[in-house]
Formats: sequence, C-alpha cells, structure tokens
Amino acid sequence: MSKRTGRKEIIKPKRLSPGDTLGIVAPAGQVDSAALHRGVLRLEQLGFKVVLGRHVEKAHRYFAGTDRERADDLQSMFESGVDAIVCARGGSGAARILPFLSPERIARHPKILVGCSDITTLLLYFSRSFGWAVFHGPMVATQFGKESNRLSEENFVRILGGEKVEMVFPQVEILRPGTAEGVLIGGCLTLICTSIGTAYEIETDGKIVFIEDTDEAPYRIDRMLSHLKGLGKFDRVKGIVFGQMPRCQPERLPEIILEILEEFSFPIFFGFPSGHGDALATLPFGIHARIDSATASMRIEESAVC
Repeated sequence: MSKRTGRKEIIKPKRLSPGDTLGIVAPAGQVDSAALHRGVLRLEQLGFKVVLGRHVEKAHRYFAGTDRERADDLQSMFESGVDAIVCARGGSGAARILPFLSPERIARHPKILVGCSDITTLLLYFSRSFGWAVFHGPMVATQFGKESNRLSEENFVRILGGEKVEMVFPQVEILRPGTAEGVLIGGCLTLICTSIGTAYEIETDGKIVFIEDTDEAPYRIDRMLSHLKGLGKFDRVKGIVFGQMPRCQPERLPEIILEILEEFSFPIFFGFPSGHGDALATLPFGIHARIDSATASMRIEESAVC
C-alpha cells in the first residue's frame, strides 16, 4: 500500500497479526544454531508461525552460507507466502548478496523486513530502491534468542501491528534540547558510512537520523561522524538520536558528539535503546516521527504498515 503525506511516496507493507508467519533469513554472519532455535521458540510463544530459510544454518567462512545461498533465501522469502521477514543476526556480508538479488521481482512483494547491525545495508537498500518502510529492530538469534525482554517484544508487536507508539526510556540523555519532526532513517554508523557512494547511500535531508554502533573506539566514532559531517550529511537534518553505543566507551562520546556537531542547532539524544545494546525499540525507517527533549521521547506519528 502506498501513502502520500506531503513527502516522497512511501510503500507500507501489510501489518503483522497474531498467527501470521515469519520467514527467518541470515543474510550476513554465521548463526549460532542454539540461539537461533531459542529465538524461534520465543517468536512461536508470542503467537507467530515461523519458517526458516533453507540455508540459515549453513556456514561459509564467517558467513551464513555463500553469497548466492544467502541471497536465494532472502529472494525466496519475498516471493513466498510468509507475512514478514526477520533476520537471524547481523555480522558482516549483507552487501555481498545485493548483486544476486532480482530487485524487479522483489519490488512486487513489499513485506515487513526487520534487522539491525549489518542488516542496515539491506534496510537502506530497500528503502532507497523501492521506497519501502523498513524496520530497525531485534533479530532472532541475537535478541529473541537471548533472555526475553517484555518491553522489546511489546514494541516489536505494536509497531509491526500498526500502532502509533510513543517511546520513553529513562536512560536516554539529552545532549541538546529541542523538538523535531521528520521521517526517520539511519542504522549502524559503520554501515551508514559504507553506504556513501553506493546506489543506496543514506539520504538525511529533512530527516530524523538514528545512529548506533558497537565495539568501536571513540576515535573511530569521531572519524566516522566527521566524515559524514564533511559530506554535508548533517547540514539539513531535523534531529539526531544516538543509540546506546555499547563497548564504544559511551561515557566519552557525548563530548565528542557535541564538539563535532557544535555549529548545528537541532536536538540530539543519546542512549536510545535500539539495535546493539538493550534493543528495546523497533524503529520504522521511512515513517514520520517526532522527538521531544521535554519528555525524552520519540513518537511514531503514523502507522508504519497498512
């Protein structure tokens, strides 16, 4: 379903309902089978049916199968009868499968696609190529396969079910106050940077940009943010929301962020739990959102599905 809201047309996938079928794919790194099956069990306990891709548990070097096998699983899920596609984990290698996809065939089957970390590449690709709403959210092995978290699961179900959700998390720090409204986009900082110069390069003008990462030294975060700034990627953003940045020495990052972005006036949040870290929030990219420092909140202003 397409919708016009005074901006570029966005194509929204069909909403997810109890009893619907989730297709599980592993487009990137090799998957731990035990964690995968714990995650599958948890999704079934939440009321969903689950179908695994043929190659999900394969291994090729540090990938979940060869590039073609991983691409075939993703392609098949789009052309199958599953209602939504959830990635098993991130890692690395998602960009390698793009040449093996058939975009003209996938474009006929818009579906919910959920993932984070290295899956940022696919989220940006499908958002930019097809104008789809896509979802930065928990994955089967790395989030659902660990100790279940009621709030994470609740947000997942509510967002994919079409609710307009206001998310307030007490750990979020306001680095610069203010309010902002705009279309939400973003993902893992490393993958945002590697999108530059590709056909799926991130578009930030007029957007609220979500940025997160893990296991990166502060000097590398500094370098990547400076790179994006030099490219003008922050010149016309409405606001920036940073994730929790685990194992990036997050206590040092606010000072670095404010120094790099000192000439801008947009609001900046830090510590929002999506992706690496607590993974409490499922964020719909391509959908209108509002951030407000007075309540340290992000509100999804429209249904992300149809």
